[in-house]
Amino acid sequence: MTKIKSINISGIRGIKDPLPLNLDNKSILIFGENGSGKSSLTDAIEWYYSDGVEHLISKETGATKGRGSLRNLFIPDNEDAFVNIHYSNNKLNATKSIDGSLRTSVSNTTDNFKEYLLATQSENLILRYRDLVEFIIATPGEKIEKLQNIIGFSAVADVRGLLKKSAGRIARNIKSANFDNQKNAQHTVVLDNLGQNAYTDDQLFAGANLLIKPLHIGKDIKSHKDIKDVLKTIEAKGDTALLEQISFYTKVGENLTEIFGNIDNIHSSYKTYHTIYTELRKDPENIQKLQLLALLKEGQSVLKNDVVQDDYCPLCLQEKSKIELIKELEERIRELETLEQKKDKLKEQGQKLKDTLRVNVNTIDGLLKEKLFKEEQQATLLEKVQQIRTSLNVFTDELKKELIAKDSIHEPSKIQINKKEISELAKQAQDTAKELTESKGSNTKFQIYTKLFQTVTAYNQYQSIKRQQEILTKQQITFQVLFADFIKRQEEALNVFLKTFSTNIDEYYTAMNPNEKIKDIKLVPIKDKNDDLVGITIEYSFFDETKTPPIAYLSESHINCLGLSFFLASVKAFNKQNELFILDDVISSFDRPHRTRFAKLLTDKFGEYQILLLTHDQGFFELVASDVKNKGWLIQNFTWSKENGVGIEKGTTDIKERILKKFEDKNTNGLGNDIRVYTEKIMKEIANNIDAQVAFRYNEINEKRMAPELLDAVHSRISKKGSELKDKANIQRLKGIPMFIGNVTSHDNEFNESIADLAAIWEDIEKTILIFYCDECGKSISIKYFDNVENKIRCGCGKLTYDWKQ
Repeated sequence: MTKIKSINISGIRGIKDPLPLNLDNKSILIFGENGSGKSSLTDAIEWYYSDGVEHLISKETGATKGRGSLRNLFIPDNEDAFVNIHYSNNKLNATKSIDGSLRTSVSNTTDNFKEYLLATQSENLILRYRDLVEFIIATPGEKIEKLQNIIGFSAVADVRGLLKKSAGRIARNIKSANFDNQKNAQHTVVLDNLGQNAYTDDQLFAGANLLIKPLHIGKDIKSHKDIKDVLKTIEAKGDTALLEQISFYTKVGENLTEIFGNIDNIHSSYKTYHTIYTELRKDPENIQKLQLLALLKEGQSVLKNDVVQDDYCPLCLQEKSKIELIKELEERIRELETLEQKKDKLKEQGQKLKDTLRVNVNTIDGLLKEKLFKEEQQATLLEKVQQIRTSLNVFTDELKKELIAKDSIHEPSKIQINKKEISELAKQAQDTAKELTESKGSNTKFQIYTKLFQTVTAYNQYQSIKRQQEILTKQQITFQVLFADFIKRQEEALNVFLKTFSTNIDEYYTAMNPNEKIKDIKLVPIKDKNDDLVGITIEYSFFDETKTPPIAYLSESHINCLGLSFFLASVKAFNKQNELFILDDVISSFDRPHRTRFAKLLTDKFGEYQILLLTHDQGFFELVASDVKNKGWLIQNFTWSKENGVGIEKGTTDIKERILKKFEDKNTNGLGNDIRVYTEKIMKEIANNIDAQVAFRYNEINEKRMAPELLDAVHSRISKKGSELKDKANIQRLKGIPMFIGNVTSHDNEFNESIADLAAIWEDIEKTILIFYCDECGKSISIKYFDNVENKIRCGCGKLTYDWKQ
């Protein structure tokens, strides 16, 4: 598997001058204030691998996949921006460049590199904070789509959809054609003329031989060619016009019989359509609101893509949690999507009816092309046939009416096609054909010719319809079998995957949230009423009750834990090419315990991976730094200046080291805050060592616990136990320092004092701390070293001692 040896970026986003990162296959922890260039690094790597930066892509930049925003604004047009990456496998080393006209090029054109890039597309390399909640708050349908994309099921889903669609289309064609009705119409003609059934060639030949027997032509019919020969032999040229009339009326009778057989299906299908249509029209306002669905989805996309970064509604401009806003949108979208599904059902039913109507209209149109309809004597028959077509068109016109139209569609009883009239018209045509045939009662040859001709025509038509029906039925069965087998195999594979995947998610989540009442987290497939797989949801046990979805019961912090767990499980499951991943500011809503557990999870479970961990949170940076500095990680800081853009320097992992560096550089930026945080850290250790009690607070309060409270606790303790220590430490002097006289709201504010003021404060603090810490062993005095004979408290080596009351 691949790791990164070095990255060099130039001219990309906020990075103007070349920014080299010599990783040497190691993990790296990077601290940088907001705007220092961390996201530029992440964007550059995303562009390198995916040829685009998702959060830069919008409708305006879609064509260039965000490339228009990639180049640093201050590099000359004739200068290329680039990302150069050297890997543990040097055959993959490459430089990707983008010039002033946004044309990109890659230096490595080998098949090895192309295959590596292609394989990387299905892996999970980068996680940003905004990505964390995206999967969690996605709809079940979106979840399965995301998961399908990740695990390569998109192509599988396409095949599944194609199979299902093909089987459905063929089934609709079979139903619309009503092949059995068509065959019955033709068989009726065979039976009327031949006097017996003829479903096979042998039955046809046997019946034909009986039919021509009175002619004594000495011909035994054994094939279709024999039938043609017999017809040619007994054909009478002078009876052509009569034969045309008989064929005309026979066809009219056949076609109208066929349409008669479809009328019930048309009426039933329209009745179903009318029921769905009427139900939807009961709430026209909801139908109108469906038009908002696209707008809501667009708003959802805007929020998820961080176009709006702060917590406020982009429409009303009022403060509102972005996650809450996304949740409300999700709920509204789900309601409208349910309504849209009903509308889709109406559309599907309408399409079925259209297909059925089209078959019958085509039959009528074909019949109306008969040339005898042009004769005046057929005017009445023509008008009646045209009326049937008009009746069919009424249904078609009703299907064109919109749901929100002023007038509803007609009641089913109002547009019934008159079956009786069609039946009578068909019988009348059949009777006319029979009368014409019998009009030459004395001409046996003519009657036999006519009956044999009509029989053969209807028989061939019957066989043609039968073959067409068999072909479509076989295709339908084939697609149904393939679809069923496909679904079975897909579900088996998906269930195996989800089981393993869920186990990892549960393990990582529990590691960050031990001893909580949330357990057994798993991804669960969702099926519709037809047993089709339509989505995936997250299920978990909450106080021993199964709950889903997660948002209703989990805090933002817990949702983030779930998102992190999902991403890390994805890395384990899918990163087969790259043994690396990037985490860009992913702990924003975590309190200290969660940050500690998350840092431990990374080092314990992902020690073999190369991790690029970026953060703007100083506390988290120091927490992780203290844990990984002895594990081979690189620790660096990103800096930014107007003159030089993004820069990089060795990270200071110790807060005291950082304070001293700022004094050396006369840099007051955040120095007051650093001194306060350092004092709080030391005072917590001292309070713990001398058993100074600080009132219990929940974590949220403890996170905001300030130095004055700790100083009070220490002062109170030593006042009761050690007057010598009390006089030396002079805690009251520290409590008078301006930056300690504050409240919670000032906790995160910088202390705006001069470097001289800060130096004086720092001197007082160091002197006080030295009262408690031994300069020999470096340890603080502690009650665990209490000498109950001398009544003294001391440090680890015993050099530093003070009186201490029992």
